[in-house]
Amino acid sequence: MKAWLAVLLLGGTPAAVAQSLPAVYLNEQNQPTVPDSATHYRVVEQQLEAGLHPMREFAMNGTLLLRGFLASIDPPRRSGLFTGFHANGAKASQVHFQDDEPEGLYVSWYEDGRVQQRGEYHHGERVGRWLSVHPNGQRRSTGNYLADRPTGEWHYYYSSGQPAAVETTQAGQPTALTLYNEDGSRYEGLPLRRQAPEFPGGEAALLEYLARHTNYPREARRKGITGKVYVSYTVGEDGRVGQVRVLRGLSPDADNEAKRVVASLPRFRPGREYNVPTSFTYTVPIYFAPQFSLFGGPKPPPTPPVEARANW
Repeated sequence: MKAWLAVLLLGGTPAAVAQSLPAVYLNEQNQPTVPDSATHYRVVEQQLEAGLHPMREFAMNGTLLLRGFLASIDPPRRSGLFTGFHANGAKASQVHFQDDEPEGLYVSWYEDGRVQQRGEYHHGERVGRWLSVHPNGQRRSTGNYLADRPTGEWHYYYSSGQPAAVETTQAGQPTALTLYNEDGSRYEGLPLRRQAPEFPGGEAALLEYLARHTNYPREARRKGITGKVYVSYTVGEDGRVGQVRVLRGLSPDADNEAKRVVASLPRFRPGREYNVPTSFTYTVPIYFAPQFSLFGGPKPPPTPPVEARANW
């Protein structure tokens, strides 16, 4: 697991930080890029702490994503404790790094501070028993890793505690999968490990809804403001849209309109993982221009939502 924490977040410009090196703009693959193509940026302190350079990574709107330490700056090599953060500032995850690889206990939390997942890393690979938990404290999944590959039986549970699935793996490859309904009966449909939320009518209907229901604000029109507002939203376990926020804005009235139209999206068919209802978070651009239409004239083609994920 050598990947940096990568988050699909977009927005403004970094504030100056005393005794810091110039900000490094990064893309989704955590590679240096120009500000207009960046998804986040890194600030590294010049002053050492216990022989290490403190570093922080921010979304382009200034939201703190990650805090940790670098043993070297070029190339960057992670060392010591790394902590990820939710958008509300709450701690999201934590793990130590050694020789640029996660090592030891990994823990992640929900925004309210309840544990979401825990397990062990060794030389950058998941090992031993891993456990994930529903927000209500019930087990969500439990199983073992060997050299970063699932092994043996993995069990998945509904938030009620009822079994949802059992998957058997060998050398990282699934050999059998059984799904269960919430009443305990065996699921007889096609056994899928992951199903994304589905908008009524599909993706094309989603893009059409956004285009038809977005209004070009009068003040933005008067000032000739055009461009995209990037909005993050979560489709919850019940299919309802929530946690709507602007990641990269355009103007106050355009930002508010983009949030409004995304928040107004009708209920989705909920996403599932191993038959367990699961929340999914997405980023979508809302385009504003005179005679607003995503489908006509010289306007850019509609851009489907992109799922936002965070991984070490």
